[in-house]
Amino acid sequence: MCGFRVYPLAAVVPLIDSVRVGRRMDFDVEVAVRLFWCGVPVVNLPTKVSYPSDGVSHFRALHDNVLISCMHTRLFFGMLVRLPVLLWRKFA
Repeated sequence: MCGFRVYPLAAVVPLIDSVRVGRRMDFDVEVAVRLFWCGVPVVNLPTKVSYPSDGVSHFRALHDNVLISCMHTRLFFGMLVRLPVLLWRKFA
């Protein structure tokens, strides 16, 4: 959940219009997983990042952990529904 991400708008906008996607700390993981399910290729590029020592975290411990837990639950059951297609894609 850490790092710099760039998402292809042509794939993300229809996704956001069709399903409820998290808006806080649950956004990145959910979008990445759903784009993978849609067959959008992932490109990993090394990027240098520096964080200021006096930076402020926007993570709200209880609220964001609840959101992340709910997101993982939704994605888990969504994965079960997509499992045959995901396995076929992996082994085909």
